[in-house]
Amino acid sequence: MVMRFIPQSKKARSILSALAGLIAYGGWAFFANMEHGVEASFRAACTQGSFSFILTLAMNLIMEWVFQLSSQPRIQAAMTTLSTCLMVYSASWGINYLAGTPEIFMTVLPGWIFSTFYICMYTVTLFKLTAQPVAATDQ
Repeated sequence: MVMRFIPQSKKARSILSALAGLIAYGGWAFFANMEHGVEASFRAACTQGSFSFILTLAMNLIMEWVFQLSSQPRIQAAMTTLSTCLMVYSASWGINYLAGTPEIFMTVLPGWIFSTFYICMYTVTLFKLTAQPVAATDQ
């Protein structure tokens, strides 16, 4: 089963996801801004990469918290996905606007697409993890 490869620790899940975001989105931002020169591309990569690391870390912790606010599955799913998506969309656009990223939409679009998918899948994972008995305490 795939579930046995998912860390039981909230911290481990969050850090591994944040590192993946740093590498993937920083690289994409560099590529998406290449026509504006290496300096602009590097600034966009640093902005988006570090932002993605911090956002993913915060996003996971927020999803874990929001998910636990209700015991009704439909409310859990709606609150977790909608609140987290709204946070991701507004924060990623805003931080790139403030940083002066020239191609904001192209820079954030892959993040919005993958984040939406990730948020939905993470929410499903939370349902599956809560359905399983946990062997060790979460650290």
